[in-house]
Amino acid sequence: MVSSNTLITLSGVTKIYGRRAVLNEVSLSVEEGTATALIGRNGSGKSTLLAVMAGLLKLSSGVLRQSPPRLRIGYAPEAFTGTKLPAEQYLRHMGRISGIPPAPLERQITELLEAFHLQPFRKEPVVSFSKGMLQKVNLIQSLLGEPQLLLLDEPLSGLDLPAQYTLIDRLQELKRKGTALVLSVHEPLCVEALEAGVHVLQAGRTVMVTSADKLRGESSSYLVCTELAEHEQQRMTGLPGFIAARPVQTLMAPKCTEWIVDTASADDFLRCILRQGGSVISVEHRSGRSLLEEWMDPKQKVEENAG
Repeated sequence: MVSSNTLITLSGVTKIYGRRAVLNEVSLSVEEGTATALIGRNGSGKSTLLAVMAGLLKLSSGVLRQSPPRLRIGYAPEAFTGTKLPAEQYLRHMGRISGIPPAPLERQITELLEAFHLQPFRKEPVVSFSKGMLQKVNLIQSLLGEPQLLLLDEPLSGLDLPAQYTLIDRLQELKRKGTALVLSVHEPLCVEALEAGVHVLQAGRTVMVTSADKLRGESSSYLVCTELAEHEQQRMTGLPGFIAARPVQTLMAPKCTEWIVDTASADDFLRCILRQGGSVISVEHRSGRSLLEEWMDPKQKVEENAG
């Protein structure tokens, strides 16, 4: 049953480009006054999911519901190349498209330009701006009108520290007022400051749904073992405590699998690996924050063996 304060719901959403499923059976609901962080490696589907929620992409399958139907949405894409228009004229144009009345729009433009220290450049063409300045204009246009749902793709990218804190302060204020925030991020700062729910994507699929608070109190184990038979690996994904699995390379064996599991279930997974004839290469326990950082910037892992 959908909650009365749920703004947008995605059920079994799939988006296919060519023959590749960029999103594969993703389900997600967003309630007013909440923050949701989308994390995962590049190519995991975060940007596509945001574009779907913004109504910019047609679904290949699945259902997207908005409540109310004409939801007021702000959206800042990751790539913003600028425009030949002066900053204030571009923002005025975007505000009018959103239906913001002239007087409130002018007040908001002036206030946001001052907050992000762009007031001296308001009459300069946006295309001449630096990367950080472009990102500020991109964010400002998404904030106009205090949207009910705010979608931000890598919002801290290119921003200096003062601008990052300015943005986070704004987002915290919007969240308190009831705006729902959905962000793709690579920095724990946003997740923790906004007390965000965490939605982890891997190759277009949801592999974990949790929260910053829960991650802070959890530990996970990373078990690297030699590759098992495909049917055995599939069976292990259904065991209690499973979080994710991914292929990795090691110096001991070219084809290995890294199993990420709740630490409390690590022994069960190790026994299962050994029963199936697998060899354990390494075992590592990590805190919740380390797990969060790992999912934000996971790297191909090459294990060294000193033996």
